[in-house]
Amino acid sequence: MNSETAGIIDTTFISSMRKGALLINIARGGLLEYDVVLHNLEMGHLGSLGIDVAWTEPFDPDDAVLKFPNVIITPHVAGVTEYSYRFMAKVVGDVALQLHTGESLTGIEIVN
Repeated sequence: MNSETAGIIDTTFISSMRKGALLINIARGGLLEYDVVLHNLEMGHLGSLGIDVAWTEPFDPDDAVLKFPNVIITPHVAGVTEYSYRFMAKVVGDVALQLHTGESLTGIEIVN
């Protein structure tokens, strides 16, 4: 997420959706304008909301969004697999060996 994408799911975006549409966010909580989402849930324009990310962390258990029966929130664990952990361990090991031998670092990418 960056300054161009923060709050990109705003009034304009949501009002362009069909009444009763399902909004799913599995990327970053800050992509959604919280007040706009809450308002559209209250008004019934959004049919459902599915998220595995939150506007604030830790997620407030008293958040008003949670009072709606058509809201589902799950843990943000899509990338947690045996393969991903093995791959991360290999990258860490490779980088450790490169640091130890004084080689240039390869195989790493910095994001977020």
